[in-house]
Amino acid sequence: MKKAESMEYLDKKGKQASIVTSLVYLGMIAVCGIGVWLRGIDNLPSMFILNIGMELFAMLTGYMLFVSCITDVQKSGTDLKWFIYLLNVTIWWAFTDACSWIVDGMPRLRILCIIANTILFSCSTLSAYCFWKYLAGLLVLNKELETRIDKVLWWVAVIALVLRVVNLFTGIYFSVDADGIYHRGPLYVVSLISTLLPVLAVAYVAYIERKQLQPYQKVAAWLYILTPILTIIFTTVVYGLSVGSSIVMLILLLMYCILNISQGKEKAIADRDLSVASAIQKNVLPKIFPYLPERKEFDIYATMTPAKEVGGDFYDFFMIDDDHIAIVIADVSGKGMPAALFMMVARTLIKNQTQGATFNKDPKEILAQVNNQLCEGNDMGLFVTAWLGIVTLSTGHLEYASAGHEYPAFSKGGKPFFILREKNSPPLATLEGLKFHGGEVELQKGDVLYVYTDGVTEATTAENELFGMDRMLDALNIDVNAPVETIDANVRGAIDAFVEEAPQFDDITMLTFRYNGAN
Repeated sequence: MKKAESMEYLDKKGKQASIVTSLVYLGMIAVCGIGVWLRGIDNLPSMFILNIGMELFAMLTGYMLFVSCITDVQKSGTDLKWFIYLLNVTIWWAFTDACSWIVDGMPRLRILCIIANTILFSCSTLSAYCFWKYLAGLLVLNKELETRIDKVLWWVAVIALVLRVVNLFTGIYFSVDADGIYHRGPLYVVSLISTLLPVLAVAYVAYIERKQLQPYQKVAAWLYILTPILTIIFTTVVYGLSVGSSIVMLILLLMYCILNISQGKEKAIADRDLSVASAIQKNVLPKIFPYLPERKEFDIYATMTPAKEVGGDFYDFFMIDDDHIAIVIADVSGKGMPAALFMMVARTLIKNQTQGATFNKDPKEILAQVNNQLCEGNDMGLFVTAWLGIVTLSTGHLEYASAGHEYPAFSKGGKPFFILREKNSPPLATLEGLKFHGGEVELQKGDVLYVYTDGVTEATTAENELFGMDRMLDALNIDVNAPVETIDANVRGAIDAFVEEAPQFDDITMLTFRYNGAN
């Protein structure tokens, strides 16, 4: 599966899961509403109505939070995963609590009351464990300590869930009599331990690692820590009022709001830094055309369209001395900021090695030296495909070398463009001590060289069809004698017409060079 297909597939699956989950939540809310209507409000005690109303409020709040989390691009990674787990468990907690109040006192629905209360007891345990995992993901904890606590809490949760099943046969935590009425069991307080222990673990970790937490995180953490403890005490003393899931949902709402404000500020700063990096990258690449208008031996034009704010492609051209011009085009693996930084390093090294070269060195040797330098400290495992050509302007002699890059295209004597294929070499920064292949071409007056990155040939439609080499040649051959800017525009226009509204997944970089003959 190609990269574009993979991204589209994952995005589609995520949207489908979000839609299904949303429909389930809306269905749960509808079930509670229908249940109240079927039983009749007049037949429900005021305390029941109060509890059901609080649980419906918690479910609606949870549904809106879930939709916000899914659509909020600021949230990602492990933090979001455990926050959504916590949110889902709390919604089920509220749903089963509402159902238990609706069917309480109805003998025909006794089994349903038992099932609802069993799931309710289980959700309170899972909710506390999910919050522990959520906080542990926010902090950089001592691995040994985190592993020990996590193992203990995992077994506590497992044992608690097993005891919930045992309760069905023993009634140690709760029971439902023949009239369908719920009663607390003799060991009801023991059932709260599995909820209390993860909260205490969170309190311990939040205290010893308090320096890692931002003020807003401390507030959110301690609210969640203290609220369940106070709720446990309250519900134990005051029988008949269920506030646990509603209060937890309010705390999750507060956590989300505080987190969103803080991460919004962080995202604004990151966006500003990215904008600055993009501007720096654009200014580093030559962008003033015509280049050296006083030199009549050549015309040159290049463009780079990044797929993101910053890209991994680059082009370059510069005079080595009065009679030699260097032409470079390259593509760094990956995208975004890491690729852009590696691109800056690669561009600098290639330029320094080329300008410092004496002409007993050729492009193959220059790339070999750059390769060895890039291999040093390349911990991220990035690599660069590159094409380097050096033109002797007085004779039109072009000597070039390629490091795994796309084959160049030539137009000779005003004839159609063709691809010049030769033995290629591995990309730069893959392995020290590599030797690189290249070739030589004698350029005559009017000959055109076109080099590009794979973003051109791999431009993709919404149906995952590639632009390809043949379409690129067709675009180049629209007018082989056109100015270099027009040749570039012809290819760019052909790509845009081909992909239409499909998103761009790769940087698109092109360089066109025409040799006009010696002065």
